[in-house]
This record gives sequence, C-alpha cells and structure tokens, in this order.
Amino acid sequence: MSNGKKMNKKVLVLSVDRDDDLGRKAGLKGPIIGREKVLDAAVNLGLADPSDSDTNVLFRAVKVRDEWEPQVKKIEVAAVTGDEKVGVASDMKIGDQLSAILKSFKADGVILVTDGREDEFIEPVIRSKTEIISIDRIIVQQSEELETTYFILHEYLSNLMEDRRVSGLIFGLPGLWIMSLCIAYYFKQFKILYIIGGFTGFYVFSKGFGIDKILSEEFAPGKFSIFTYLAALLLAFVGFFNIWEHAPSTWQDIQLLRIVQLYLYANPWIPLAIFVALAGKTIDAYAHESDSRNESPKGKSVMWYYLRVWGFAVSLLFMLYQAANHVIGEISFEELYMTAIVAMFFALAVWIISYRQESKIEKEESAAKS
Repeated sequence: MSNGKKMNKKVLVLSVDRDDDLGRKAGLKGPIIGREKVLDAAVNLGLADPSDSDTNVLFRAVKVRDEWEPQVKKIEVAAVTGDEKVGVASDMKIGDQLSAILKSFKADGVILVTDGREDEFIEPVIRSKTEIISIDRIIVQQSEELETTYFILHEYLSNLMEDRRVSGLIFGLPGLWIMSLCIAYYFKQFKILYIIGGFTGFYVFSKGFGIDKILSEEFAPGKFSIFTYLAALLLAFVGFFNIWEHAPSTWQDIQLLRIVQLYLYANPWIPLAIFVALAGKTIDAYAHESDSRNESPKGKSVMWYYLRVWGFAVSLLFMLYQAANHVIGEISFEELYMTAIVAMFFALAVWIISYRQESKIEKEESAAKS
C-alpha cells in the first residue's frame, strides 16, 4: 500500500455469513468483532468444515483489514451471521448485528468482503445502515460465474419444488412417463403409451393455452352452466355422429357437394348445442350478479349481451344451412335470397332490442350510483 497521507475515515471491514455456517458448524454467535476473534472464528470454521468458502472470506477480511490499517484513521474487522432459514429472517439478524457493531464502532463506511454468492441480497441490508466504500470479492475453488449460476439454479429448483402446480408439470409428467414405460415393458402392453401420451398432450396443451383455468371457472360448483354444457356436448355429439354415419368409407372421396350434405346432416343439433351453452352462461351471469347478496343489475346486462350473441349465431348458421340446401338443389336462389334477408333482419332486431335494454340497464345503474 502507499505510504501517503492517511484518510480521515473510520472503516469497518465486514464479512457476512448469511446462512449462519459459523453458528451451525463452529458454534459461534455473531457479531464477531476484532482481528483476533475473527481469526479464531476462521480457524474454528475451517476445522469444522474445511470445504466451506466462508473460512476463506474470514481470512480475506483480516488481510484487507491489515492492508488498509496504515491508510485510514481507524479500522476494525467484524463478521455478522444470519440464519439457517435464508431470507427475511437472516437479513433481519444481519441488520441488527450490524447496527450493534456501528454503535460501538461508528464507522464512516464499510468494506464488504464476500465470495460473490449473494451480494444482491446482502448489499441492500448494509446500505440501509451505512455506506459501502468498496466490495472485495474473493473467488474460491471455482469461478464466480459458475458459483453464481449454481445458486441461481438451486434457488429456481427450490421454488419449483415448493410450487405444487409447477412441480407437477416439470417433475410429475416425466415421472408418469417413466412409470408407464416400465409397466408397458413389463406387461408387453405398449398400447398404454398411446393413452398416456394422449392425456399428457392434452394436459400440456391445456396448460399452455390456459384451458384448465377456463374449465375450472366454467365448471365451478353451483353453476347452472355445468348441465347446459353437458347437454350441448351431447347435442354436438349427435350432430357429428350424423356426419360420421353418412360419410363415405374413404375420406378421400369427399368433394364439395358431399361436404355440404354432411353439414346438413349435422343440423339442427349443432346450432341447438350452441344455444344451450349460451343459455347456461346467461343464467349463470344473471344468477351471480342479481342474487340476494348483490343487487347490481349487471347480470341482466350480461343476459342481453349473450342474447345478442345467440341471435347472430342463429342467423349465421341458418343462412349457412339454407346455402347448403341451395347447393344441393333443394331450394332456389330466390328462396335463398329471401332467407338471407329474413336472417339479417332477425339478427338486427335481436341486436337492437338487446342493445336498447342493455343501455337502459346501464342508465339505471348510473342513476342508482349517483
């Protein structure tokens, strides 16, 4: 070091043991203040666990203290300890111990000696108590980047294990596949893999697009739409079954005219399925928003909204149905034209009525609030 003029500063060289290795392994309690006490703590920790990097940090803190002693007005070295449960509890202990040190040794700033593992967590705690003059990082056995990566991965995997939903996806599905492979090979029943693959694919697909959340909300207990959705699925199944029954044995033989005929066989089941599903949503919205605990007319507003959607869907499907009939020669173009006009007027009438009622409800709600 330079032999120039001393800086008029009181400096504290600080070592931080965030996970309390000194307490758990060497039986020492923080704060540890003074050169000899910190040296003894380093020796005791080294004897308890020679592979612990905190031993090297303690020795480095003493070395930094000795190097800076001729350059500053006064210098002291200390070590503070956290808690085995790393986090808020350990950081609070570190803050309390540092406050106790600063009461007896009123330092102008701190030289933080660290191995670089958890600087982003330690620094805010120290800065809340005093200034950090410098950070002295010591690299032990492996590079700092490798150790930082290890701790990031360790923390990430720990969070994954604690979150049941995420751990089920990350660890549960591979575990299910390993078990399925073992069972399939043992019993020579490889068809089970197709079933497991189908369920796994649907589960991942539903997670990726949020279908699981939608289904859990729609099929929540107490919702009337549970029954209407089941009825809609049944009606849609009947419609698609009619398509399957009248489809040719080879799908390559299907042409445009045949596709139109297959669509006709699916009617009126598919439009009816849509109507039943929307009816369930309307009843749920009305019941939820206008029950005894909530006198808001919002449920009625939602009801008219779904009625508008249903009117548009019915008109569109009816026009498609008549267009299909025209393609196969069941009705003339004039009949198709008249059908389109009727369908458009029906959709427009439903839209106007529902919109007027919805606006009326919103005005009543605004008046009630004011």
